[in-house]
Formats: sequence, C-alpha cells, structure tokens
Amino acid sequence: MFGETAVPLIDTAKRTRKTQNVSLYEGDKVREILDEISILQDQSLNNQSLDDLNNPDDETKLLIQLVQNHNLKVLKLYHSQRSEKVKFFAIQELPLSQETRLKLSERERIFHSKYSDLLRKYKCEYPPSLNLSATLVPPKEALTAVRVLKDIGDLMTQNGYVEFRKGTQAIVRKTDPTIEKLLKLGYLKIVGNKESSIINPI
Repeated sequence: MFGETAVPLIDTAKRTRKTQNVSLYEGDKVREILDEISILQDQSLNNQSLDDLNNPDDETKLLIQLVQNHNLKVLKLYHSQRSEKVKFFAIQELPLSQETRLKLSERERIFHSKYSDLLRKYKCEYPPSLNLSATLVPPKEALTAVRVLKDIGDLMTQNGYVEFRKGTQAIVRKTDPTIEKLLKLGYLKIVGNKESSIINPI
C-alpha cells in the first residue's frame, strides 16, 4: 500500500535520533520511496488509472497528494537527521572510522569532507573565541550576589555603574572581568543570591 514504504525510515529515525552514532544508509529504501513518489506524480498529472483506480476523483487526488507529502517529509527528516550527525563529526574534528565511512552514502562522505574543509578555512580566518567546535557550557548562575569588604566607590560593570560601599551587597555578573579581579583582590566576597541590602546599578 502506498505510504507504507516510508515506515522503515521512520523507525530508523526514531531509533537513532538520541545517539550520535550513524546507522547504515538505507539507499534501497530511499529509492523505493522516490519511485513511489514518481508513480504518484504521474498518476496525479496524467490522470491515468493506477491498479484499481480509474479516473480518480477529487478525493483520490487529495489522498495521492497526502501520500506524496508524507513521503517527502519522511525523506527530509531521515536525511536531515543524518546530515546533522555528519556535521557533528566535522565540528568536533572527529575522524571518520572505516566502519562509519561504510555506513555513509557517497554524497554524505563528500559532504563531510567539504564541510570539514569549510570549518578549517573558517578557523584560519577568525579568532579562537569564535571556534565552532568549542563546547558551549552555559554558566550555572548568570548573576550572583557579592558583599563589599572594602570601600571601592563607583565602578563601571557589565550591569552599569555600581557603588561599592563596605558592608553592602550588590548583584553582579560573576563573569564580569572587573568583578573577577575584585574577588581575587579580596575587595568582594560571593554570598549567594540574597536580596537584602542590595545596591542597584546607577
């Protein structure tokens, strides 16, 4: 039955979506789906009989279109998922093992090679801070509360101007270079996210 040809690819996509391992490229299944789409396309355009369908009415035409769209979506999902894994290998600069290469289609191997070359050129032209292969780890806390141990006065921080008076607290960004330096010098002390006696930025 039309539409059932895509089921194996759906199962594969579901089974492998949460792993970075790539499965064997199912070229035969892909070709079967493409053949089915082509047959349905001919049926829709030429209005010719297909099996027991003679001069399909509007309802049948709609059904054919739905099956075509379904098949196209499955193909896009399957190849998109695989291309993301291939890009992951390239971004992490992971060499393709012989086993992995055998699981990829010829076009996927070419894509990996060209994408890797593109990344290398990118890294040569831009600073290390823009390294796409770097692991992105978000800070556990974007803001933190600090207690002022020594009078500092008004300072420009990433939150704006803050008045640091001894004995008071302020909400600041822990990753702010100015705050990091004051913490190391002993002018400030992290006390947690307390809201009492907090100084707002000027």
